Amino acid sequence: MKYLSTELIEEFSEIIKELYKLFFKKFPFFKIVIINAIMHSSSNFGLIITEKGKLIGKYSIYLTSEHNVVKSGIEKDINVCYKISIQTVKDIMSGKDEYRKHIWKLIRFIPALISSQLIKERTFYYGVLKGKKIFLRPSVDSDMEYLLNWYNDYELNRLAGWSSSKATEGRLKFNYSKSYGYDPMNLIIDNEDGKPIGTIQLYDFSDIDKTCKLGIRIGDKTHWGKGYGEDAVNTILEYAFTKMDINRVSLRVYEFNERAARCYLKCGFENEGRARKSAFIDGQYYDEILMGILKSDFIKENASRR
Repeated sequence: MKYLSTELIEEFSEIIKELYKLFFKKFPFFKIVIINAIMHSSSNFGLIITEKGKLIGKYSIYLTSEHNVVKSGIEKDINVCYKISIQTVKDIMSGKDEYRKHIWKLIRFIPALISSQLIKERTFYYGVLKGKKIFLRPSVDSDMEYLLNWYNDYELNRLAGWSSSKATEGRLKFNYSKSYGYDPMNLIIDNEDGKPIGTIQLYDFSDIDKTCKLGIRIGDKTHWGKGYGEDAVNTILEYAFTKMDINRVSLRVYEFNERAARCYLKCGFENEGRARKSAFIDGQYYDEILMGILKSDFIKENASRR
């Protein structure tokens, strides 16, 4: 039995997800015993497998709405781990049909599940998010000069779909008063030298659906077409999917903004539709292209790049 392959661990995690979904539906009371793990795990967890007390494998498991993604080793963003024996893995996989028929039999694993929990404190705040070329951070007072220029630039506003709008200092201060908060999450993009070059946002969060929307503006046009936007998007997506428990991020881009659309495609977004002539900008109607990316897509795509 090739029990240490990530493919087998992925199969095992899918079985566990299915069985315990049935189990907690029938016995909701038992959710209380794992509530601490739920509060810390972001729907991702680590799995440590032993054989006769000796370590034989470590895995990071990312739960998604489609299929789980398994990576070898315990990633730094994992806050909850479980230590189980290889015999437990074999028992559950070989007896899955029996457990489906008699779901109450899973109770035998609850004590071991609780006693094997390894939990470290979960936090959502990071002073700076670091990409390959950029840094994402909360705004400070010295950013206001940049923000006023960027949000009152006709070309930049047209690309965002509100060319006739003007931004005031008071309005910008209010918007950027929430940096790592849930609605919205507004950050400044610095280049590798620490110079502000743009902004990026996550907003319209849904805790129920685990979704949000993304917006980005590279205000310094000398940094266009050099990979800064792509790096900023990938950096904030990693934060959203691995730290904030987001399952889907979406956006809309206007048909004339081909440069931005290419960037989003490179980051793993997919075209999901087109709202025809839905935006009225500068006296003309334009199509909006609907794009989205899922947690499972992002994790698999970035794993393949390593």
